[in-house]
Amino acid sequence: MPETRVRVAGSGFSTFNYKGKPLAFLDSFTDSGVDPVAPPEPIHPLGEKHPVEIATARAVTHGTLTVRLRELWNEPVWYQLGLAGADDIVAVYEKLAREPAYVTCQIIIKPPGRSWRGKIYQNCVVTDIDDSESVTIGSLSVPRDITIVYTHTTPLRQAV
Repeated sequence: MPETRVRVAGSGFSTFNYKGKPLAFLDSFTDSGVDPVAPPEPIHPLGEKHPVEIATARAVTHGTLTVRLRELWNEPVWYQLGLAGADDIVAVYEKLAREPAYVTCQIIIKPPGRSWRGKIYQNCVVTDIDDSESVTIGSLSVPRDITIVYTHTTPLRQAV
């Protein structure tokens, strides 16, 4: 069967790393991307029938990653971020505040037999961890969302 040209997201072709390690029970992740710090501004002088140009900010705000992990039997979901020993959400934030340096995250896209690419999310800070409970007769696992804010991204490329 010929190789596809379309990116296949699952099946091991995409991985997400936090602090250089893949998150083992990652169900999904969403990157909000970044937005301009200000909306574009049309420059419309008096007497003109339309704008003569569009001014753009040339700077962006932060981005947000939302990762959904499956909670394990013997540990809270934040243990998968290397936060073992933190028994509650307050202890998690205290432990995060003691990090000596900013954290990076990565998305790595590895097509079969070709060079791979991705993004490095810079200066990542965990800002929210879902610590709620919702258990029903039909639930098979417990999904937990973790929100991570980043300042910017840099490209990641590797030739085969």
